[in-house]
Amino acid sequence: MASARIALPLAGIPLLILVAVWLLPGLVGHDPWKNDDAIGIGIAHQFASHGDWLLPRLAGEHYAEDGPLFYWIAAAFAKLLGWLIAPHDAARLAGGACIGLTLVFLRLAGRGFDHNDKHDDDKRGNDSRGRGDSVMLLFMGCTGLLLHAHETISDTALLAGLACAYYGAALIDKRPYAAGIALGCGLGAAFLATGLAPILPLLVALLATPLFVPDWRSRNAGLVLVCALAALLPWLVPWPALLYARSPELFAAWLYQANLAALVQGPSLPAAAHTLQTLAWFAWPAWPIALWALWLYRRKPVSAGVVLPLAALIAGLGLAWCARAPGELPLLPLLLPLALLGAPVLDDLRRGAANSLAWFGAITFSLLGGLIWLGYCALQTGFPPRIAANAARLEPGFVSHFAWLPFIAAIALTFAWIALIFRSRRSPQRSVTFWAAGLALFWALVMLLWLPWIDYGKSYRELARSLQASLPKHAGCIASHGLGEAQRAAFDYHASIVTERSGNRAQRDCRLLLVQSNARLPEASPGAPWKKIWEGNRVGDRTEKFRLYAKQKETP
Repeated sequence: MASARIALPLAGIPLLILVAVWLLPGLVGHDPWKNDDAIGIGIAHQFASHGDWLLPRLAGEHYAEDGPLFYWIAAAFAKLLGWLIAPHDAARLAGGACIGLTLVFLRLAGRGFDHNDKHDDDKRGNDSRGRGDSVMLLFMGCTGLLLHAHETISDTALLAGLACAYYGAALIDKRPYAAGIALGCGLGAAFLATGLAPILPLLVALLATPLFVPDWRSRNAGLVLVCALAALLPWLVPWPALLYARSPELFAAWLYQANLAALVQGPSLPAAAHTLQTLAWFAWPAWPIALWALWLYRRKPVSAGVVLPLAALIAGLGLAWCARAPGELPLLPLLLPLALLGAPVLDDLRRGAANSLAWFGAITFSLLGGLIWLGYCALQTGFPPRIAANAARLEPGFVSHFAWLPFIAAIALTFAWIALIFRSRRSPQRSVTFWAAGLALFWALVMLLWLPWIDYGKSYRELARSLQASLPKHAGCIASHGLGEAQRAAFDYHASIVTERSGNRAQRDCRLLLVQSNARLPEASPGAPWKKIWEGNRVGDRTEKFRLYAKQKETP
């Protein structure tokens, strides 16, 4: 019977299936959702539909928060695959492709650092390939990554670039040419995706590591540096130069917002507290395993596989404490060094801790899977009645339709999860495997069984079409007030409605005014000479309210 049990860590086809189940569901089959997904699709839509591939634009306005690389890729996906699937689904596949590259390079980095680590004795026969798989699984198991890995955001390209750079760093004392090319291309792609600030922690770590690791002060260092610079310059120079030639003002806006804003502000205690609180769940379970790794490493000679990710992690925390608006996206790059730090000690976890983490994951995701199935039964049959009533209250008007293919796929994944729990061999790798597989099960079940219900409430499609139908003929320009970037992107994508921010010439010259406000607050009318001609909100949305006003002609 022992031969019938599932060997851990997963390898080959079973590992590839797990990655596919974790990555693919949710990339297609739904409209753009606010906030970041809608913004990314809106920028890619502008590239694909208007033909100007130099300036990132959101609903007609220059977008200076990021570089253009990811949006170029997303627009290219939309162009190439738009005949087969919806353009927004094709653009979202670009994010999935970037996350796939991240997993590949991170796995290679884990294997490369294992080769470089001369002081680590693999007593338990854990080879470099298994080490790379463990790094990838620990990264996939981070709770905060799951949703963002399925959004159309430039941070997915940032992660791919950084993972490529970590792979290059792992090769420095073995293959200097390949190391330099991977470092330069990875850092360059990350820069062109999001700007300078997000890559600073890794740059700091690359400069600090030779101070502690003698192998990085060899004659290969100069060769690596030359190759890295040669590979970096094509990413670093052409686009900023073209942007400056087009408009020094737009170049200055991008230079500040995407590169300098976080550094100018400086760290703050509230931002630090928020970062640590968010990381507690966002980076689970990587951060406690990484802490255990540091405790074990304290008695070993330093190596690049420890110093580099640790320095990047410390510098990354400092950068997150400088964030203008604390959120989750600045924390995504921290998951890479946490996975690189923690994965090598998975076999050294104490048995009680490893079993506790494994069974905590097994119980947690089994309960969540059961709740997802219970909610699905309520959507399809009305039983249990209380859950069905709550679903109807949250998304009024939704009508559920049974589909065989998602149902059969969800059944198969559920049985595969049960088999993994009860048929896998005892191994320290169960902890990270159960967490990655549990997140994959949770996300796949939600996307297979609940996606129509979720999309019904989160989509702006019907709202945008209702607004479009209310516009008078020859509407001209539309001024806007309080309209969020995700909403501007959605109205542009679904209905080709582009607004101008009020406060410039817009409210003076435009005959229409679109106002977004809080639905819980009384209507704040813009007053004479404006008259409300339309009002709407998304189904079930109790916070957003949109009102369209038309300017009345003044009577003499």
